[in-house]
This record gives sequence, C-alpha cells and structure tokens, in this order.
Amino acid sequence: MKTLKIERDIAADAGAIWALLKDFQHIDAFNPNLSRSSHIGGTPLEGVGAERRCDLADGRNWIEERVIDWRPGESYTVEIYAGTMPIKDVQTTLAVFPNGAGSRAMMQIVYTPKFGLIGRILDALLLRRKMTGLMHKVLEGLAHKSLQI
Repeated sequence: MKTLKIERDIAADAGAIWALLKDFQHIDAFNPNLSRSSHIGGTPLEGVGAERRCDLADGRNWIEERVIDWRPGESYTVEIYAGTMPIKDVQTTLAVFPNGAGSRAMMQIVYTPKFGLIGRILDALLLRRKMTGLMHKVLEGLAHKSLQI
C-alpha cells in the first residue's frame, strides 16, 4: 500500500472549513477535480455510512465513496468501493485543525495500484505525481472556498 499526504495552512477558521467538509455530498463545491458529486440515496447525509458518487472532471472516470470514520469538527475518512480509477483498497482522509490565527488542512490517501507489476511501475512513474497534484488542487479549492464563507 502507498500513502500520500499533504497539508496546507489556510487563513480561515477551522469551523468554516469543517462546514465545507461536513457537507459530504457536495464536495464538488470546492474540489475542482470533479464535475459533480451527489448523495447516494438510502444512506445518511453525513457521518459513518454516508455515501456519494463523484464524477471526475475528465468526463470519463467516476468513484463511489463511503464514510468509514467521522470525527465531527475534525476529520472524516472514506473508502472508495467502486469506480474506474487505476487504484484499489483506497482510503482518503480529509482533516482540519486550528493553527494559530487560521487552520491547517490535511489530506491523506492510502491505496494499492491495480494491475500488479505494471500498476506499480505506472504508480512510480506517473500516478503518485498525478495524485499529489490532484490533492493539492483539493486543498487549494478548500482554502479558496472557505475564505468566501
């Protein structure tokens, strides 16, 4: 399994950032990597068991996620249980912590590349760098949107 983690200081209050994060079904409000996200019916809107579908901005890929850990005001972790991405056993955590006059946001992804040896080679050559870039865009979007609240 591979782990990617990034952090970013944000000049907004942790409560404002959490307000965006806890609106689980609307991650597309700050994630520029998505064309849309939506709640999967029959599941809670937030907390453990909440599920969403995310259509990626590339127009081809999608994922479905389920919350497996929820810490109100702090963080949540989701697992991707379906989708078209070249990774499996994926868990993503988004968190926010007070940090002086602002906050620190954190995003971590733990995953296993699909396709065996070829997938591990593609991960080393391309996927890790691409995913890290996507993660930075998520936290940039979160920072931008939280300052508008």
